[in-house]
Amino acid sequence: MGILGKLIALAILTAITAIVFQLFIKSDKLDLLQTEPKWFGKNKLKSGEPLPKDPDTINKFTVNISDEVLSELKQRLRSTRFVKPLPDSQFNYGFNGDYLKQVVDYWLTKFDWRKQEKELNKYNHFKTKISGIDIHFIHIKPTKPAKTIVPLMLIHGWPGSIWEFYKTIPLLTEPTADGLAFEVICPSIPGYGFSEAPNQSGLDSIQTAHIFIKLMKKLNHNNFVVNGGDWGSFVARSMAKLYPQNIRGLHLNLNSCMIPKGIHFVKYLTAMWFPKLVFENPDRDYPRIFPLKKRFQFLMRESGYFHIQATKPDTVSAALADSPAGLAAYLLEKSAMASNAQNIDKWDGGLTDGYTLDEWLTGVMLYWVSDNVAATFRFYKENVESVFGYNWDEQPIDATVPVGVANFPNEISHCPKELVGYKILNLVHFTEQPRGGHFAAFEEPKLFADDIKLFAKNVLDIEKQSTKQQK
Repeated sequence: MGILGKLIALAILTAITAIVFQLFIKSDKLDLLQTEPKWFGKNKLKSGEPLPKDPDTINKFTVNISDEVLSELKQRLRSTRFVKPLPDSQFNYGFNGDYLKQVVDYWLTKFDWRKQEKELNKYNHFKTKISGIDIHFIHIKPTKPAKTIVPLMLIHGWPGSIWEFYKTIPLLTEPTADGLAFEVICPSIPGYGFSEAPNQSGLDSIQTAHIFIKLMKKLNHNNFVVNGGDWGSFVARSMAKLYPQNIRGLHLNLNSCMIPKGIHFVKYLTAMWFPKLVFENPDRDYPRIFPLKKRFQFLMRESGYFHIQATKPDTVSAALADSPAGLAAYLLEKSAMASNAQNIDKWDGGLTDGYTLDEWLTGVMLYWVSDNVAATFRFYKENVESVFGYNWDEQPIDATVPVGVANFPNEISHCPKELVGYKILNLVHFTEQPRGGHFAAFEEPKLFADDIKLFAKNVLDIEKQSTKQQK
């Protein structure tokens, strides 16, 4: 096809897509900014009843799982029925059954939960009641004097937890040469880890944003920096959209393009045919989002879990809440693929490439011992029925909020710098990382911490300039 033919095809495709977008995709539902905090306590509020006031108390919490729970876990592991894998299937059919036998054997005979429990408790844990449920979080302050201390909230996603930040936290709380350090607050999303599961429907990323803002205010932090990956990026962006006055800076390590709008939609279509006209580095960025057929095939291969959890979460929860081996296979298979899609052709899914089974199984244990499997799956259904139904992605982050993006090459979804403008009005920081994937803080703790430090310095410089201008 010649240049003229491509231009004509592009014009036709643009027109057709614009019509489809307006008729079938563009939402006319409630505006995100009109949402109000809801109640998730055990006692359902009556229609019109005001939201009860949250107590001011914050209680210390220690991770201490009973011997009975651990004993029952081992009994269940001993009775595991394994799936025999097809020859040379690796992870192409899911978690390899032969490797799962090794994982379960290690879990039974070598994994020391009490040792990992001690590691979890090296940071201070707390719980506080917000919107009717107990919210769990860890809170770590710099151990050395620092010239500038910036409050920072780190928000995990699925199948993650607060555990994925443990290797990067000391790198953030340690003061830099020029005196910058972070006071880290890392909460468990409601229904994840040791945060109480919601007792009412409707707990999505937007409601979690309301809850986490309340948490930070309880800690006397009215202005802070927030980072998010996976669902954490949705929560963090919702915080910035709903409460821009409280967010000093928004840092993301998941930066997906959902449906670009305006001139960026045109850029998106142009990039399909003429990537050099759009991307500064087309050899790097084009393969990350095109061709659409390839991306669609990848999406179909890796998103089955999403469809299940977003539609009938309780069905699969019934199986996985009953089988620790099944839960491990389910969570770790997705962890392997999200870390690097090439792991599909490895016998162990790449899980031992730079990691230990102790590290992976500690994350799985936080799902098992909390008995919150169903709540973590329901989070998908709640978000699909709200966040993806609102004009959520169409509402850009307020221009008063500086935004930084760390682009990790093996991330499951990408939005190149040239296409982010439709949803980020004040992009002050965008870096291409040399390695790493979906669980950035867990996979590459130093790269992750260094990028947040660099972003925070940009934010501080912007604040200084703003103060000078006001004077």
